[in-house]
Amino acid sequence: MAELYYDTLAPGDISETLKPQIEALGLARNCSQLAEEGWTVIENAADPDFSNRLRETILRLARNGGANMLLAKDPVFAEAILNPSLQAMAEFSVGRGFLISQVAASVRPKGAGTIGLHADHNCLPAPFPAHNILLTACWACDEYSEAGGATLIIPGTNRFRRHPDADEIKDLSNAVAIECPAGAIALWDGNLWHSNYPRTLDGERVVCHITYTRLMMRQVEDYSAHADSLIETYGEPMARML
Repeated sequence: MAELYYDTLAPGDISETLKPQIEALGLARNCSQLAEEGWTVIENAADPDFSNRLRETILRLARNGGANMLLAKDPVFAEAILNPSLQAMAEFSVGRGFLISQVAASVRPKGAGTIGLHADHNCLPAPFPAHNILLTACWACDEYSEAGGATLIIPGTNRFRRHPDADEIKDLSNAVAIECPAGAIALWDGNLWHSNYPRTLDGERVVCHITYTRLMMRQVEDYSAHADSLIETYGEPMARML
């Protein structure tokens, strides 16, 4: 009979089973920052060739500024969601047995506006649970900068465990840009208030948006029609996430 576990870790704690992987991947600081401030950045999660392939594939598939259901459309997206650093951070943030909820992309040209301040726990009433429900990972295929249309965050708002009100949506005095090189992955939890800066540079900002969620939650995207072939190709980790 399988051993059952009833103990619950406090938010921000790393389980004894996950700790060796976190240490081996050098992610301890990322875990602390994600727990305390609601966001973090993983640099050099993959080689430049992978990020280039990811960017080219998104541009090939994107229509009207974006694309969704990408896990069913090209193997490069399975590589992305199975990245060891992302898998470890997802387990830390949304628990063992986490699910893949969405694999989407955005392509933002010069002049693209903002999406407005919000928390990704937009289907939950406040107060949000103490334990995070949803983790967003944005694979930056281009350099993230304020002028380039980077994600705007208000660090520490993850602790409020609620949605911003109308005045707070307008007041961005404490906002900062997530700035990182191409190939880095920006992550934030479902509580963090965030938006984006308008892009004023030439060219495009290409991002792959990956969302993981807790086991008991319904996923945003339904991959059941593609599950058999995905599991046959990628095995147990894919079966668990679907």
